[in-house]
Order: sequence, then C-alpha cells, then structure tokens
Amino acid sequence: MSRCTVPYHHGDLPAALLDAVQSAVTDVGVSGVSLRDVARRSGVSHSAPAHHFGSKAGLLTAFATTGYQLLAASVIAEMAACHPADGPAELAAIGRGYVRFAVGHPAHFEVMFRLDPATPEFIAASEAAYGLLLATIERCRAAGRLHGRSPELVAVSAWSLVHGLSALWISGRLAERITEQDPERLAAAVSDLFVEAVLPDHARSR
Repeated sequence: MSRCTVPYHHGDLPAALLDAVQSAVTDVGVSGVSLRDVARRSGVSHSAPAHHFGSKAGLLTAFATTGYQLLAASVIAEMAACHPADGPAELAAIGRGYVRFAVGHPAHFEVMFRLDPATPEFIAASEAAYGLLLATIERCRAAGRLHGRSPELVAVSAWSLVHGLSALWISGRLAERITEQDPERLAAAVSDLFVEAVLPDHARSR
C-alpha cells in the first residue's frame, strides 16, 4: 500500500497534522517547527504537510486559524453558561473565556500572535473572534457605560488586560506574585475589576 493512502488511515490527515503542530510547538517552540518533524510526529510521508498546507508558513497559519476558532468558541461558551444580564457582565465573561482558552491551548496562543498572514480563512477567524469583543463594547456604549470613552480604546484596553494576564500565567511568572493559583478564578477577579473600574453603573451607586 502506498503512502498516498495515508489520509484514509488518519481519517482527517490535515487535522492530524495540526495536532502534530501543537505537539511540536509545545516541545520545541514556534521557531523549531518543521514540516519534516510534523510529518514524523503524524506518522506520514515527509511530503504530506507540504501537500496539504504548501509550506511551514501555511501550516502555522492553518494552526493559528484554528486557534482563533477555538478562542471564539471558548468565549461563546462562557457567555452562554453565565447568561450575562448586560454588556459589562458580558465583557467579564469574554475575559474569562479568553483566559480559559489561552491556558488550555498555550501552543495555539503562542502561534496566533506570532503571525500576520493575509489568508481569507485566517482573517475571517481573527475578525470573528475580535468581533465578539466589539459587539459587547457596543452594547456597553449603548447602555451609557463607557462614560464618554472611545469604544476602540475600551476594547483594546480590555483585550490587553486579559491577553497580558494569559501570557504571564502561561510563562509561570505569576506563581510567586499572587496567592490565587487558579487561573480561572484569577481571570474572573481581574475581569470584574476592569468592569467595576472602567464601566461603573453610576445609576446603581446613587
């Protein structure tokens, strides 16, 4: 039986190759990923990754695209689970979902922000994920919770906060800096702090 029948044995060879990318990034980092190593980890011919993805850049782009899809799914799942009553509560849920994704998929998280490809699939996935944040910020603006601040600035600030928290947690740098050792509880506290500080409900406080 020839190597060209490998996709049948894998069922979904592109998915198997992307799983191998995750393993490779975890072991050797983004810069150490190679088509030959990914093929070896998948148990297929050396030409298989290039056949499906064209190049190392194409393979990593597909992996990053999957990452954005997983990020959006994590955020949507968190919002669905907590049934947020308003925009600020929805924003806090996005923060929790973001950190949960990053901590659960550190290899994807690393690759997603190391690339700047222009493929339609990558652009669509990244814009869809960011669109969830923008839609929530618009909901906050419509409810008067931005207090004159630019929606763009609030969106970037919220993203920067949870992205930085995720990166610090994954790096292990927070272990000696904070008593809370559960990333999801920490993400919830940080997200709530942002909402309380930046999007206060003045009507409720009066």
